[in-house]
Amino acid sequence: MARPRLHIADRNYSSWSMRPWLAMRVGKIDFEEVLHDLPEMGGGKPIFGAISPTARVPALDLGDVVVAESLAICEWAAEQNPALWPKGANDRAVARSASAIMHSGFPNLRNDCPMNIRRRTDASRMTQAGRDDAQRVGELWNEWLKRSGGPYLFGDYSVADAMYAPVVTRFVTYAIPRSSVAQGYIDRMLGEPHMAAWIAAAEKETRQLPRSDIA
Repeated sequence: MARPRLHIADRNYSSWSMRPWLAMRVGKIDFEEVLHDLPEMGGGKPIFGAISPTARVPALDLGDVVVAESLAICEWAAEQNPALWPKGANDRAVARSASAIMHSGFPNLRNDCPMNIRRRTDASRMTQAGRDDAQRVGELWNEWLKRSGGPYLFGDYSVADAMYAPVVTRFVTYAIPRSSVAQGYIDRMLGEPHMAAWIAAAEKETRQLPRSDIA
């Protein structure tokens, strides 16, 4: 098999790129990283159409096939390293559920607080719906951490943690209120070496997207 090539976009902004990158790094999966500029809204098709069937990144090029979409790439990574999911069948099911909840949920938090690792602001412009989403995320973290005993959502680091990693950065960027349990989880995530490396690289980027830097 050819060496996998993971196409990603700006580390500062691309939450969907961050997720499979972290899963593959934590899972010790060898891959080539291909970094692209994230286009302005609606401008990606001409650039990414030749890379991915969805004309979006991330996309994982395996040589004979391209895997599009973050959670699918994370599932592929877990096929290479099963430790990316919990050992117990029930725990795996709950962790997959948690990942799917993040994948399809919390639209108001996403809209109110686009990922912008370099930025520091506050939550004053968040809608009530966005605040409700953030509160629910914190409640779920509390529930899963209590169930597993930590240090990560389901014990050892899993795909679920990679899926929630961009939300961790949003809590920091927008100073979103959180419980002490959530803060402890945030601190552990920020201290994870691969996430720390992603954040350090994001902070060195200079490109700006107005929709994320002005709003």
